[in-house]
Amino acid sequence: MQQPPRRGPKAGTNFLIAALLGIPGVINLVGGAMRGGLGEIICGLAALGYALLLVRDALAIRKTGSPAMPQSRMLLLGFGFLSVYMVGLYFKHAG
Repeated sequence: MQQPPRRGPKAGTNFLIAALLGIPGVINLVGGAMRGGLGEIICGLAALGYALLLVRDALAIRKTGSPAMPQSRMLLLGFGFLSVYMVGLYFKHAG
């Protein structure tokens, strides 16, 4: 019997997405701290939080070959961080 192809995240993809989220997250966090913008700080924290979660998952994939947490939980946490990011956008543009 042939094994089905592995359907899961790849470590390289997680590192790439983490970098794409982490760099703007740091920029938002620093900009919010310098200008005193609560919305920017919230957006930066949400982006950095998800980026760190992706890095943790990618390191687990590299070490063990499987993700650190089930894909369904990762998806829920991703939507949670997205919700926090949206709250930050609201504060950023409402005031």
